[in-house]
Amino acid sequence: MKKKLLILFFALMFVSLSSVKAGTCSDARELELSSLANNVNVGMEKELRVADEYTAYETGEKYQDTYPAFYITVYNLTKDLNIAITREETKKTGYLTYKDIDEDGVLYVDAGFADAVKTFTVKIRSNDSSCKNEVLKTVTVTTPMYNLNSQFDVCQDNMDFNMCKEFTTVDYSNITQDQFHEELEKYKEEKAEEEKRANSIFNKIAKFISKYRWIFITVIIVAIAFAVVYFINRKKSRLVW
Repeated sequence: MKKKLLILFFALMFVSLSSVKAGTCSDARELELSSLANNVNVGMEKELRVADEYTAYETGEKYQDTYPAFYITVYNLTKDLNIAITREETKKTGYLTYKDIDEDGVLYVDAGFADAVKTFTVKIRSNDSSCKNEVLKTVTVTTPMYNLNSQFDVCQDNMDFNMCKEFTTVDYSNITQDQFHEELEKYKEEKAEEEKRANSIFNKIAKFISKYRWIFITVIIVAIAFAVVYFINRKKSRLVW
């Protein structure tokens, strides 16, 4: 079972890397620590989590409402390293070590429900006492929010529309229904125009080929005949000693 590391904050992900040289460790040790840090992979993992539980009054049956949530995942963390993770929106920071790794060898940081776009800065640091907490690598992870608009029936046929995507890094929660449908109509019109242009070009090419098909067929036959003659002559030339 994953350890839920609650650190006072609630994981298309953006990752950026930067390196900072360790402090007073020897050159050999710095190289070793840098290599270990570069081997650490940071990502995110989605899950459906129980958001609410209730009991039906008439039947007494129990029900659960679920909502998407994220974990930030850290792979290949060793005893020589530690992690400082900050949620940028709140500037709250938590500190994790090798001891916090789960049974499957992965460090899971609970980023909470996908109710907002959240950005986390993960600093992978030295755990060596000679250069303690020197930052070796920095990774930025942006976790998307669940888009409630994606539940609309009109979105089932327009999943490529930004406001219909299930997860987004843009907050559309304050968009009114009128604004949503207005933007959707613009998207559908633009998509129809693009498809019309694409079909028009295809149809023109198809009509051109159909109109001059005998010319194309003749050219293809001549080309094949030329290729056959060429390869026969080439083969004969190779037989000359």
